Amino acid sequence: MVNGLADGREHSASALHDSRFTIHDLPTRLIAVQVCLAASVAPWYSAYGLHIDWRSAALLPVAHVALLAAWWYCRRRYSTHPHKSIYADVLLATLVLLLVTNIASPAQYLAIALRRPLIDDWLTRADASLGIHVAALATWTRSHPAVSLVLSACYASLIGQFLMPLLIVGLRDRDRTRLWEYVFHFNFCLIVTIITLAIFPAECPYTHLGFTPTIDQSRVIAHITALRAGTFRTIDFGNLDGLVSMPSFHAAGAIIVTWAFRRRRVLCPVLIVLNTGLIAATFMSGVHYFVDIVGAFVLFAVSVAAFRLVNREPAAAPREVPTGAWTPRRWPRAARTSSD
Repeated sequence: MVNGLADGREHSASALHDSRFTIHDLPTRLIAVQVCLAASVAPWYSAYGLHIDWRSAALLPVAHVALLAAWWYCRRRYSTHPHKSIYADVLLATLVLLLVTNIASPAQYLAIALRRPLIDDWLTRADASLGIHVAALATWTRSHPAVSLVLSACYASLIGQFLMPLLIVGLRDRDRTRLWEYVFHFNFCLIVTIITLAIFPAECPYTHLGFTPTIDQSRVIAHITALRAGTFRTIDFGNLDGLVSMPSFHAAGAIIVTWAFRRRRVLCPVLIVLNTGLIAATFMSGVHYFVDIVGAFVLFAVSVAAFRLVNREPAAAPREVPTGAWTPRRWPRAARTSSD
């Protein structure tokens, strides 16, 4: 009977462990989510008069196969080298980021093509209730060229920042957990952003309020207008732009990158300053409503909670000590401190 109870506890612990996905099987789960997302949106492009020009995406399969082959080689070549096994993780992380970006970028065009009611009136009222008027802020920014230049530079830095966790957290620090935490937040925030866009689209403040932002958005305006009018037909991977207003993925991306370096004493403050400018640029330039930024912070907070939930390890079963057994006493050791 005792053995039966022990077996039952071991089976329960094993089932509990299998029911949660941890950092060890996170890549597989993320790719599975991406496959489900791609399969669920693919039939709707033709239903809404859109088609993808695959010639414009001809290099993407080459990049995917090259990354997959490099990952497979590193996985086998360095399987017995703990310090070099991170190479395989970085390559796989790059592939996962590229895949979700390739799925989400055209999916945002489909989301706008659904032509659901716009929420710009609500976003404008929300900004007004906070005493913020992005049109006035954009006018002020334009009247200060130096400020406008700095904010534009901060805004344009995000693409380069997305590579930093792969190079520094992955290759330099060899921190597998934080590397995949970054990849999780990127995937979670991007996918939720696209879903939100499909349900609650917005045309952005500069179109709704009739002013010119300090950062050129002419292509975004043309694409959203054509999609809403039903005249946009071909999705060209070489001519894509960000169409999301609420929540701002630009702001969410800046938060994600900064969070990935939160334990680095030198780099983290630099990123805080840089990305404070980036986040300020999103509404000071008139590209986003201020509440879009609030939405980005809420989205990231949910992503952090989701990561902690899915990466939670099951509690270890208490070890039974036989009656009368002697257990050695040890002095508690001082807690070790580590710094990046």
